[in-house]
Amino acid sequence: MEFADKVAISKDIILGLSAIAVVVFAWIGLQAWRRELTGKARFKTARSMMRLGYKLKYDFEWARHPFTRAYEWADRTAQDKESGGESHVLNEWYARGNRLNSVAKSLNKMIEVQWEAEILLDESSVQDVKEAVKSYRESYADLASAVSSYFDVRQDEARTGEQYKDQDWLRELRKTIFSPSGDDFSKKVDGATDKLSLALKKYVK
Repeated sequence: MEFADKVAISKDIILGLSAIAVVVFAWIGLQAWRRELTGKARFKTARSMMRLGYKLKYDFEWARHPFTRAYEWADRTAQDKESGGESHVLNEWYARGNRLNSVAKSLNKMIEVQWEAEILLDESSVQDVKEAVKSYRESYADLASAVSSYFDVRQDEARTGEQYKDQDWLRELRKTIFSPSGDDFSKKVDGATDKLSLALKKYVK
């Protein structure tokens, strides 16, 4: 074989190996790029969900705060011929409803982010996230139901002047709506927030 032929073959081999090397390095780079993007996406999703968890914790605390202020019902449209007692009940009901709306908005945002979390996070974290969101949803449902039932009865009492027969039930509803932090309701919300924090902490370091 002529020297020139050997040189040509060597060049072909070198070119072939170079092409393979380019493909290998490109693949390695692509994988690194994917890992970087996935890491950033996980960080963003975990941070968003954690912020919403703390926002929900605050929203629940505010929704159950014992006191309301006049500005919270200033834009309520009064009903025809409502008595002073009815006005008092309806004002409070309106204020509590607005506070519940804040809880609902934060919860809906969290449910949206949960979909991303289920795609990006590991199975254990996803399970903890699901359990936390479930606790938030149950707490919201309990609080919304208590507000609706309690103020509906109180309005009827104000309108008729007659006391509702099951006052024990009303007292239990009142505890759900107005109780300070540290009761079972608050502990459930706090537990959900702690579970969320532990599940997401490793993604935001």
